[in-house]
Amino acid sequence: MFLAGAIFLVVIFVIISVIASRNIKSSEDYSVAGRSATISGVSGIIMGALVGGASTVGTVQMAYEWGLSAWWFTLGAGIGCLILGVWFAKPLRDSGLVTIPAFLKVHYGKSLSQVSMLSSSVGTFISIIAQFLAGVALFRGVFPLGLFQASLIFGILVLGFIYLGGLKSYSQIGKAKIATLYLTLFICSLFAVLGGSTPVGLLQDLPFNPYFNIFGRGISSDVGALISMIVGVFCTQIYIQGIYAASDSRTARKGVILASFLMPPLGLMGIYIGLSMKYAGVQINTSQALPYFIIHTFPAPVAGILWAGILITVIGAAAGLSLGISTNIVMDLFFHSPLAIDEASEFKILIVSRITVAFIVVSAAYVGTILNGSMILHWSFLSMGLRGVGTFFPLIVAILWPGSLPGNWALISVISGISVLFAVPFSGNETLHPLFTGLITSGAFVIAGSIHSKQNRNNLNRNSRR
Repeated sequence: MFLAGAIFLVVIFVIISVIASRNIKSSEDYSVAGRSATISGVSGIIMGALVGGASTVGTVQMAYEWGLSAWWFTLGAGIGCLILGVWFAKPLRDSGLVTIPAFLKVHYGKSLSQVSMLSSSVGTFISIIAQFLAGVALFRGVFPLGLFQASLIFGILVLGFIYLGGLKSYSQIGKAKIATLYLTLFICSLFAVLGGSTPVGLLQDLPFNPYFNIFGRGISSDVGALISMIVGVFCTQIYIQGIYAASDSRTARKGVILASFLMPPLGLMGIYIGLSMKYAGVQINTSQALPYFIIHTFPAPVAGILWAGILITVIGAAAGLSLGISTNIVMDLFFHSPLAIDEASEFKILIVSRITVAFIVVSAAYVGTILNGSMILHWSFLSMGLRGVGTFFPLIVAILWPGSLPGNWALISVISGISVLFAVPFSGNETLHPLFTGLITSGAFVIAGSIHSKQNRNNLNRNSRR
């Protein structure tokens, strides 16, 4: 009966995918949904990739151990999307491009765009690994599967999710996925209350530190998590791909803002489930806390449907992130992001995209088996920071003040930020936060380069007047 409920929901999503993928006729349909996404479609693309294992399995896992500080993933993502939507969605959509490196290449040159693509791809790959950690935990929390078997099944489902239609079907699935996830987490939270884990009971029996302190893991760690989410949202290909997929700039702006308001409540519901299990005294492998709650709370058919809703969420996030890396590699490395692609290249792009996606998924599955059992949100925060530590400030300057930062200074900014991020952990100085130090270093070179460029322009103007 559990399997029947799970298969029922999975079949519904497969039908949605097949219907949405019937109109895939070009690489543009596959990578940016034919630039026809509606407000809800843009929101569906962004949340489909952003809300996954970290927002569900990972949030419940961290809430079980740390409480409210598990909110930083969805809260930070919401704040990042709000900033992105209000000030940056319009100029990005108006550029008419497909990838972040292509946007940076226009403003700073090829070298910077390639470094940006590499750091963003590595950071996003780490996030895909986090989705595999969550997906494997979901399977092994329910079925007697080995690590390799669970990874294999999850990887096949991720590839199927992508191959059914790329971003065009992903937009439709994303909307259905978020609706399903909201309903699933709401029902779980409601049953946690009905089962005796009332807000009053939690507040009385669980200590304030760390469970109700939003900085329970330490101010440095939790503020770092917030900043990593904001810069990661700006510098992740699949989220920006949602903007490029919009029918126009107003639609892009509204879609991103809608996503910003929908994400934080999901985190709060996940936190409540994790705290309720701690309150009830349940002793379990923390990564399997959410599937355990579902199985031991609901009748088998209902549990199967709810479990499948979480599984689809995690699969969708892994699929979206994999598609984002694939788009970067194919469009920026193999085809150099052409604005107009001839018909002979269409078939090649689709084939190369699918081969690239397969390689990414298989690699993430392998690494995920090595890291199995580790804290999912830790990897997610690291992933977000790596994506944005070097690229964030040059990208902001290119959007708001185009032409004010020379390409050579921008390249130095990106390389120095990434280098410091990796160097700080080996310095032995525990007072330095790798993300903060990397961002400050990158930002310092951006400011220095902008000032130097302005001085040169002023000198040229004075000389021309003479």
